[in-house]
Order: sequence, then C-alpha cells, then structure tokens
Amino acid sequence: MIIGSYAQHEYQRFEQLAPEAALALMKLIYAARDEGVWIIPVSGFRSIATQDKLFQSQIQRRGSPEAAAKLSAPPGYSEHHTGYALDLADGHFPKQDVTYNFANTDAFRWLSQHGKEFGFELSFPANNLQGVSYEPWHWRFIGSPNAVRIFARAKQTSSENQTLN
Repeated sequence: MIIGSYAQHEYQRFEQLAPEAALALMKLIYAARDEGVWIIPVSGFRSIATQDKLFQSQIQRRGSPEAAAKLSAPPGYSEHHTGYALDLADGHFPKQDVTYNFANTDAFRWLSQHGKEFGFELSFPANNLQGVSYEPWHWRFIGSPNAVRIFARAKQTSSENQTLN
C-alpha cells in the first residue's frame, strides 16, 4: 500500500508498506500532527534489487562489504524487505533525512513516547543486541501477530547474543 511520496522529479519515489503497517502509520502520523509534530516516511518497502544498489553504494564509500554491512544491510537481510519497516524523518527539518540529527527532533521524541501505541518500535537503538549501528530513523511495525512473527527471529538472535555476552 502506498504511504506517501518522497522527493521530486527524477528522484521521486512512492513509498509502500504492508497494508496493516500502512494503516497504523497513517494513524500515527495524524496523531502526531494533532500535537504539531510532522512525521514523514522516507523509505518503506525495498526490493532485494534496490537494497543491492544501496549496499553496493556503501561498499564503494566504505571500501569493503564488511564495512558496508555495519551501516547498511546486505540484500536479503534488510527489515525493509518485509514491508513492515520504514525510515522516518521530521518534516520541519528538510535535508536531514536519515541522519543521526533525527534523534534531536520533535518527531523522534514523539515517536519514542507514542510509537508503541500504534504498534511501532525503534528497530536499532544504541547498543542494540543485534550489533546493528544505531539508527534513530528506522522503525518497525510489530502491532499484529504477522508482524511479531516476522521479527521474532531478530529478537531471538538479540536474546541469544545477550546470553553469549
């Protein structure tokens, strides 16, 4: 289901999520707007081919697949493939999408306080047990049995890592 468009002209994309996640996101966005907070979707579902392009770009920037994997999931391993994860931004701060500055915005503070009410959680908090770099902009929908099932393996891996440490 289309949840919005991002960018303009030749860079414009139409972002999508699984229907149940999309409907929950729309409720979340409008609840935030009622409080003066402007949350916008930047990136939703990604095909493996799209993720591969992003990953290859990171390899060029970082110098190796191992270095790239610290910042971007290899194709086939991204939460974006599920249709239940997305990157969010604060509409009051254009040009700061998908940056660590998002953690200092009203949108991030609002999401941190209210995201769970709509079935969303921060996928990769600081020092997460999965060992993925902190991404304050990356959120996943866990508000349905299907979504919980999809992310159960990631949470199980986190628990296993915690036990091993």
